[in-house]
Amino acid sequence: MEGNNTQIQYSFTNFSTLPDKNLIFNRELFYVLGALLGDGCAYHWKKGNVKTLVLIGDYNFTKKYTEKLTKCSRNKVKNYIDRSKNIWFVRIGNIRLYNLFKEIRLNLNELTNLIKRGDYKGNSLQFIEGFFDAEGCVKIIKEPTRKTPKICLDITNTNYELLEIVRILLKDALNIEAKYSIQKSFIGKDGSKRQEIYHLRIYKKEGIRKFFDNIKTTKLKPEKIPYVEKWLNNGK
Repeated sequence: MEGNNTQIQYSFTNFSTLPDKNLIFNRELFYVLGALLGDGCAYHWKKGNVKTLVLIGDYNFTKKYTEKLTKCSRNKVKNYIDRSKNIWFVRIGNIRLYNLFKEIRLNLNELTNLIKRGDYKGNSLQFIEGFFDAEGCVKIIKEPTRKTPKICLDITNTNYELLEIVRILLKDALNIEAKYSIQKSFIGKDGSKRQEIYHLRIYKKEGIRKFFDNIKTTKLKPEKIPYVEKWLNNGK
């Protein structure tokens, strides 16, 4: 769902999050925040007081992110490839967005309050889309007993509180019921401890249909589309 560039006025208690010419509070901003909370990092180099936000992903995700970011930052943003690691990344030095991102990570209530201002459904869908592009997966479940592989939408993160926000937004905006499963912490083959991981999953066919009708995710790769269409059309 694409938003418009209409600026929304907010009243913040913290001056560092006040909108200005470098950050427009429109729907695209919520896609950016969702993507950053999934795959973004904030860096502060004290030497020179340089503050940047970096997002890493594949080409399609980072390209889409730059388009959304351009619409809410007034600056043309580009994605670049790190050929040594074969990954794409986006780096931006927008101080307003940097401060907002840092504050939201410290207090997720800031995020929920922000989404509720203006167009709640539109803001919610953009946030879900950004977060799913970062942390989601369209799973094709093939089993010997199934003629038609089943589809499951899976959103994974170590932060339960953040996933709970996504669950509530899915329910409020699309009336989709998502369910949790937990992957317990374990010791990896390299001897390091892995964190407990939470999976927020959508299994019901009607919920998956609503999701794709309203959210255009980069995680729906071309090779997966026939499986999704067949599943949604009862094997036809």
